[in-house]
Amino acid sequence: MNADSVLITCLAQRGNIGKSTCLAGIAAWLEQRGVPWQGFDLDPDHQSFSRLYPEAARLVELGDEPEGDVIKVLRSVADAPVTVIDPRAHLSATVLKAWDMIRFPESFAASGGRIVALLFPSDDLDVMSDLDATVTRLGDSVRYVVVRNPARSPRTRMFDGSELEADLHRLGAAGLEIPVLLSLARNHLAAKEAELGRGITHAEAVASRELGLDPMVRLLVEDWVRTLFRRLDGIAPQLLPAQLAANIAAPSTPEPARVAVQRGAKLNLKSL
Repeated sequence: MNADSVLITCLAQRGNIGKSTCLAGIAAWLEQRGVPWQGFDLDPDHQSFSRLYPEAARLVELGDEPEGDVIKVLRSVADAPVTVIDPRAHLSATVLKAWDMIRFPESFAASGGRIVALLFPSDDLDVMSDLDATVTRLGDSVRYVVVRNPARSPRTRMFDGSELEADLHRLGAAGLEIPVLLSLARNHLAAKEAELGRGITHAEAVASRELGLDPMVRLLVEDWVRTLFRRLDGIAPQLLPAQLAANIAAPSTPEPARVAVQRGAKLNLKSL
């Protein structure tokens, strides 16, 4: 049992927000950085997490009492330095109920563990109301990472500048923006998965020449992986036990800021 361990999971009541992509990216980052981890796939309908990581992520079937199935998983979270749980959409209420039933946040913290909750804001009143209720309920018993996914939620105006954003800032929430992968690359990867009959992680797509990916597609995926890993390195202290986080160097230089270019700024317009 690891006294200093971390549980990473997503708490969201809606699907199609990119949670599985985010968690799969975190898992690839953990492997690339040499961090021991285990995973649990609580989405038996899609099975995307266990399909991508069949050796590390175990598929958990949910029965008539899903809270009991969640509690069984929670018994194992201290067996590895990092545990990643990918829950089915709409399962966050069940997860929170299971946590309450066994006072998991308190007991896990008492044993030196830490929960990291991934939150996905979007311009949807139901989603944001649920997110607000979750943060109010959990308070400082967990750590938060606010995940922005422009591919699924281009705008987060309901969150930006809100009291909820201020509350999360006071709670020490970290931020993570998922880079956008062009549909050209996504479709190519999906076609290759269908051809092979198995999942292909973004990291494998970059590393394996045997897949026969189009060279341009590989470069697109490589850029996506490099950008995501760089951003995860920047929040490693939030995601990893302290000793393991200390082994990961933070990015030496910040990402270049986006500079708005004024049309005609460098042209001589006075003589027109």
